[in-house]
Amino acid sequence: MNKITNPAFLLRFAIAAGYIFLGAALLFLPVTLALLNKTTKPLFALLLTAYGIFRLYRAFQILKEEE
Repeated sequence: MNKITNPAFLLRFAIAAGYIFLGAALLFLPVTLALLNKTTKPLFALLLTAYGIFRLYRAFQILKEEE
């Protein structure tokens, strides 16, 4: 089986992509939430995006370690 089609890697990749997408959507779309004001909304969006990038990095790092 190819390493990239490994179900564990695909799950890690999908979760990381979800965090990145959620952060980008929160940053660029006019979403209004009661807990997020004009200061905390971009900070939370950048935090979600950074966490998604970290998870993506870890997914590829774990894939490389399994080889």
